[in-house]
Amino acid sequence: MAEPIPQFKAHIVFTFEEHDVSRRHWFGFDNQVHRAVPMSMESVDGLNTVILRIEGAGKFYKGDAIDADCNVIWEEGYRKAVVPGRKFKLWDGGFFANGEVTQRVEEGWANPKKSN
Repeated sequence: MAEPIPQFKAHIVFTFEEHDVSRRHWFGFDNQVHRAVPMSMESVDGLNTVILRIEGAGKFYKGDAIDADCNVIWEEGYRKAVVPGRKFKLWDGGFFANGEVTQRVEEGWANPKKSN
């Protein structure tokens, strides 16, 4: 099965800023190379799921950075918000990574004509 076209590309830096010493301080991708996690994005209310895809399996620690292809579940909530430079945070019982949209991919949206 082919991977979906990403809706945006992002640069993500792992911080584990809200994970105390009792929590693991790494984030991993197995051989499926995708993960779904809650995201808080500027100008969008609440936490909503984003699916991250990278090129290969890996484990990432504080200070590591990756570039990921991203898709949101709630398209209407993000349709206008996803623009280059928009900041977001990833959450797992506390914020653990900071991200920035680097590119919007119009072909990834269900109806790109409604994006403006």
